[in-house]
Amino acid sequence: MAAPGTSRRLATILFADIDGYSRLMRADEEQTLDDLRAHLAELVAPVVERFHGRIVKTVGDGVLVEFGSAVEAIRSAVELQRGMFVRNAGTSVDRRQAFRIGLHLGDIIAMDDDVFGDTVNVAARLQNEAEPGSVVLSDSVYEQVRDKLALPFRDLGRRALKNIDRPIRVYSLDAAALARSDQPPVRAARLFPGRRLAAIAAAAAVAIVLGVTVAYRSTEPPLDEAAGVFGRPPAQSGLSVAVLVLTNQSGDPAQDYFSDGLTEDITRALGRFKQITVLSYGAVLPFRGKEMPLSEIGRALHARYLVGGSVRRMGTRVRVTVQLSDAANGTQLWAEQYDDELSDIFAVQERIARRVAGTLASSLQQIALQQSLRKPTDNLDAYDLLLRSRALAADTTRAGNRSARDLLDRVTLLSPTYAEAYAEMADLCFQRATFGWSEFPEEDIDTAIRFAQKAIELDDENVLAHGVLARAYTALQKYDLGLAESERALQINPSDAEASLARAAALLWTGRIDESIAAAEFAVHLNPNIGPEAALNLGLAYVLGRRYADAVRLLETARARYPAYPLLDFPLAGAYAELGRTADALDAAEQGRRKNPYFDLATFGSRFQDSTLQRRIEASLRKAGLN
Repeated sequence: MAAPGTSRRLATILFADIDGYSRLMRADEEQTLDDLRAHLAELVAPVVERFHGRIVKTVGDGVLVEFGSAVEAIRSAVELQRGMFVRNAGTSVDRRQAFRIGLHLGDIIAMDDDVFGDTVNVAARLQNEAEPGSVVLSDSVYEQVRDKLALPFRDLGRRALKNIDRPIRVYSLDAAALARSDQPPVRAARLFPGRRLAAIAAAAAVAIVLGVTVAYRSTEPPLDEAAGVFGRPPAQSGLSVAVLVLTNQSGDPAQDYFSDGLTEDITRALGRFKQITVLSYGAVLPFRGKEMPLSEIGRALHARYLVGGSVRRMGTRVRVTVQLSDAANGTQLWAEQYDDELSDIFAVQERIARRVAGTLASSLQQIALQQSLRKPTDNLDAYDLLLRSRALAADTTRAGNRSARDLLDRVTLLSPTYAEAYAEMADLCFQRATFGWSEFPEEDIDTAIRFAQKAIELDDENVLAHGVLARAYTALQKYDLGLAESERALQINPSDAEASLARAAALLWTGRIDESIAAAEFAVHLNPNIGPEAALNLGLAYVLGRRYADAVRLLETARARYPAYPLLDFPLAGAYAELGRTADALDAAEQGRRKNPYFDLATFGSRFQDSTLQRRIEASLRKAGLN
């Protein structure tokens, strides 16, 4: 019996990815991302539009597309390959990108604009069989198009595909044949009215998921049996916005916390609009205080619009100046200044968010803003204390955590119905348990759960609270509950990096390694500055996925940023050992021992449901000299 909100239909699924993408990224990350964005926006989306397809989602450098017609799907695939051949003609060899495309026809399960089922998995596996520039299709597709399209199909016979329980007869359209100039053009069906708006949204969705330049890339486009929300673009429009850190003009650096906190809250408020993709607060931090042309910042962040401004506190009053600019040409679209009593700071925040959203998409003017911009409290003292607690917690130290919790205790006394305060307290209690700052970590996790549940009682759409529950349940090995809470958080705000990382953790410990990596990398797209716990989980996933170089790059960076975190050295030592870097492995293992003298190899990784995964991690660590 189908679950509520799901349906079945027959469809042709096309899955495409870029051959050798990890090599291209190693050579030049920014250029490779820029090239891919251009291919997706200028070729893929228009072609899919012309042949009546629907871009379902992107997965890393891969694209998943649904077609109602097998003929239209093949026409689209052929035009994509011919288009890439033309686009590469004037490009240096070391920058050329080539698609591998797989297609399969069958029954799919549709839910929340996503698609699932064996048909999706087969299309992904067929893509792995394709050579660069070629198209591989199953016999179910071939039987529908063989008498309708005069194309040079080649019978490859029956193939056994990974994790598919039966051999499938496979056909191909080779790259050389598709690139020949004497091949007839592929005729597109006439575009029906109304398709163009959907195609524009699909093009934007493809571009949005690329976010900002990331430091860690996948070597394979992961899409496994239960491909789900992890790869879905955070929004279905081209309204990509970055809220730059508001400048503190109060003359007192101690007031930075207020402008920083207001910036973060505006970012969160805008992120509640699912029609807009808002880059995370962490993504814009590298540009704080830098004098750069807006066009350069926009290109670096892949944001079409930039919000900037300043905050000046003057006694009991606050002045907030905000500008909205088009990053493409540096044009200022509007600017406003707000002079308000501090007791009215929430109205200031709401007006800013309302104006930005209204300028970017007039349709948002009809949205019930009270649901999207929920005021956390009418008590400014409580809000001010909350911002101070965030500033303390950002230090990631035992003392900072304790002081932040003390402030939040005062917040809940001042404003007992302030949901965000309980969610922040839950997050801090969970950090205390997992960072090794507690003598009774299980009690702290239970406390985190209680605070998160309290926050949800007050505000069911509090993303942070659902995210904390996801991480806490996962820590207690209640993986089904952890996955459910992370998915609930992503339903509320698909652009939330922490919720995606919570999902990645649950997927890791249940053994769904490829999906865990994809979820974590999607979060890194949104916010490259992930915390130590998330870095540890992604590092373990990379080691289990035998992506040792990726593990080293990630964990070296995380260890430098969080030198006191007690567990990062161990998977790093294992990755070094697997790469044959024996001296580095021994050094990392020794550093790990110094930080964590009670480290027990026999219990490390005991949270894996599949004991073979724990043994694989153990084997890597033994190679590094740990026992």
